[in-house]
Amino acid sequence: MNSNKNLKEVVIIDQDEEFCNKFKTELNQSENFVCAATASDGHDGLKKIFREDPDYVLMDLILPYLDGLSVLDELREENKIEDVNIIVLSSFLNKKMVKILQKYEIDYFMSKPADFTCIKNRIEDLHSDYTLSKYDSKISEQMKREDDMANINLEITGLLDEFGVPANIRGYLYLRNAIYLSITNLELVNSITKMLYPQIAENFSTAASRVERAIRHAIKVAWERGNKEKISEYFGYSISETIGRPTNAQFIAKVADDFRLRNNMITN
Repeated sequence: MNSNKNLKEVVIIDQDEEFCNKFKTELNQSENFVCAATASDGHDGLKKIFREDPDYVLMDLILPYLDGLSVLDELREENKIEDVNIIVLSSFLNKKMVKILQKYEIDYFMSKPADFTCIKNRIEDLHSDYTLSKYDSKISEQMKREDDMANINLEITGLLDEFGVPANIRGYLYLRNAIYLSITNLELVNSITKMLYPQIAENFSTAASRVERAIRHAIKVAWERGNKEKISEYFGYSISETIGRPTNAQFIAKVADDFRLRNNMITN
């Protein structure tokens, strides 16, 4: 427990310990918040929620031992879920999962990767008695951008699921982020090796070469074990004759371009 009662306490639950430590530092440097505890698995996270009795919980859904939904189930069973502000931050957010989360009446959910400042702003909103009526009546530009980002990520997620890209492999996350970045910044898709891979690597604290390999593996797995018919139909003539399936660049560029066309995002 912190000695300054004016500071609002946050418990962070995420298996990425580097993320936990970085955001803990960010919170402890802020004026209104302090990180009361971090946990890298759901079981430990649940214990620390009950021990610390925090004002906010920032948690992922994909956790060892006890997953995020199980943590929420336990909090609801103990009538604790209404006493704490819960923000779900996860790479596993599709339309079905969003509907499930709405049943728990959590306060906010965001797709990974997310900027630390953006996360802090959402916690600040909750701290400032943020309400849906306020949200509906006056949407800030920043909030609108975040909503647009969430919608784009949900659509990308749905398409990757249709192709049969397994959500439990690292390349799935990199591929989704690559498509999103290419949709929002046309320059990146024209410079995948020099700009796109390094940007994704920075977002996930890894190396650009690992990003390239993981995306290639994800596409290969989808082609060999996923919905090959759907992929062939979608990509058509853009499939590489050399390897018999879409290359990283072909896959990313095709999906990004198709999204921009359907949503009138094409610029001259």
